[in-house]
Amino acid sequence: MKLTIPRGIIYHSLSQDLWSFVSALFVRLDNKPLINKFEQQFASYIGCKHGVAFPYARIALYFTLKLKQFPRGSEIIMPPITIKAILDVVLELGLKPVFVDIDPDTLGFDLNNLKKSITTNTKAILITYLYGMVPDMGSMLTICNDYNLFIIEDFSQCLNGEYKNKKVGSLGHVGIYSASSIKTLDTYGGGLLVTNDTALYDQLRDCQSTLEKPSRKFLIQKIFTNIVRNFATKRIIFHTLVFPLLKAIHLLKPDIYIKNTGERNKNPLKNLPSAWFTSYTSFQAHIGQKLLLNVEKEDRQRILNAEVIRTNKSVHFPQGAHNTKNVYWQTIAYFSEPLAALKLLQNNGIDSATTSLEKISTLSNYPIQGNTPNADTIYSCALFIPTYPGLKTKDLTHIMNTLNLISLNSRVGEALQWTR
Repeated sequence: MKLTIPRGIIYHSLSQDLWSFVSALFVRLDNKPLINKFEQQFASYIGCKHGVAFPYARIALYFTLKLKQFPRGSEIIMPPITIKAILDVVLELGLKPVFVDIDPDTLGFDLNNLKKSITTNTKAILITYLYGMVPDMGSMLTICNDYNLFIIEDFSQCLNGEYKNKKVGSLGHVGIYSASSIKTLDTYGGGLLVTNDTALYDQLRDCQSTLEKPSRKFLIQKIFTNIVRNFATKRIIFHTLVFPLLKAIHLLKPDIYIKNTGERNKNPLKNLPSAWFTSYTSFQAHIGQKLLLNVEKEDRQRILNAEVIRTNKSVHFPQGAHNTKNVYWQTIAYFSEPLAALKLLQNNGIDSATTSLEKISTLSNYPIQGNTPNADTIYSCALFIPTYPGLKTKDLTHIMNTLNLISLNSRVGEALQWTR
């Protein structure tokens, strides 16, 4: 029996998640030496001097921008595709987001667009490595340094990505990593910040000390979410239960299926929730220490799978930049008619979707929008192609054959038009 291929996996074993669930009921959560040890271990792993753990990457960003004390109304260069909470943080601090369009080949900022977007009021840039791809960081950093921008790297989707043999997250002033569910280093949530700036590090330590005591309830909820996702993506379970349900959703509400997010609140936050300001736990740090040992092994498997799939010349993939190491956290391909392509994948037992991230540059209820046509196209027309560790050669062959089938349908596989 040929089992359906899920679009993604949880980077934990199910047994590990079950053990974590039981342990989290009674284990100590505030062992600071253990947290400090993991912070330093993670920082060294990235190639930085200092590390600080926060409950979310968005809170690491919040404190970083707050400490910089930029004047109200200062402009922050931002990616058009990310989580909405990042935008809420920037607005909470009285800063002005400036959305810069994406280069479809590298998934980084379009460099010409970036230059045109910088003004005398631009103070910082948030560089996000979408889907595990590394853009031309040499040119981007040159532009940032020419304009004296404070550089924050969000490498949540690109752990172990590199530019000229140097890991992303260590290229700017601050790097932030979200260790949330489905990430390659998933510690049941948490935001890990790295930096070489000792003065800023000391200030961030002070900010960390203001956080509320860790919440056992929130931790257990996160672990339970992982258990459900882990169970649901086991091949036999996914094939017999989950995929038929997804197909039914596709028939009833195709727009929800293609995103697989359901309805989300797209309104601005009046205040940042207090739950965002609880401490990272020593239990999460313990999990992080163990998982860090296996990340590169899983990366190698995923990268190899992605490179096999990307040899298919009949489908349009982002091409990447020179002198980079991409980790392909999620391998995406472009389709002129994504719903039709999705149906062909689905009919051949391959689950897929467009991004579950938000296109924050066009949220109509927010005070600021941006003109980001390439991001609009990527958001609507890029589909995930499964390449995660654990796929067998026969799975990759089946995916390749299905992509060839899609390319034969010129209505679906024809090239997209990009804004240059």
